[in-house]
Amino acid sequence: MSWWEQGLRLLLAVVIGCIIGIERERKNRPAGMRTHVLVCVGASIIAIMESLMIADTITLNMNNENTGIAISYGRISAQVISGIGFLGAGTIFISQKKIAGLTTAASLWNVACLGLAVGMGYYVIALAGCAIVMITLALLQ
Repeated sequence: MSWWEQGLRLLLAVVIGCIIGIERERKNRPAGMRTHVLVCVGASIIAIMESLMIADTITLNMNNENTGIAISYGRISAQVISGIGFLGAGTIFISQKKIAGLTTAASLWNVACLGLAVGMGYYVIALAGCAIVMITLALLQ
């Protein structure tokens, strides 16, 4: 993967994080544009790194027949998915028996998933997912 493709993936992660984050800011939610951009870009960085590690491992195994180097695909990405729960939990609060911030927590989790998709190079899935998240946040109350 070339440096410009890595840059394009990070830029798309910024755009997707901005789109969803601006919608959250418009509704005065606890996590806004900056938070969503940072989560999406961070997830994208992890996915790019994991993609590069996979390519490096394949190259090593092809060049040296006896290495037998193996990696477990998706382990780092899985940690992003589970770890983002802590950030999301920080946006949820209970006041007077009402729960608030749950949708923002879900949007943060989705942004992390979208960042992973962008980082892995699945642009269509990421853009379609962004559209679905935005439609859900804008239209469903």
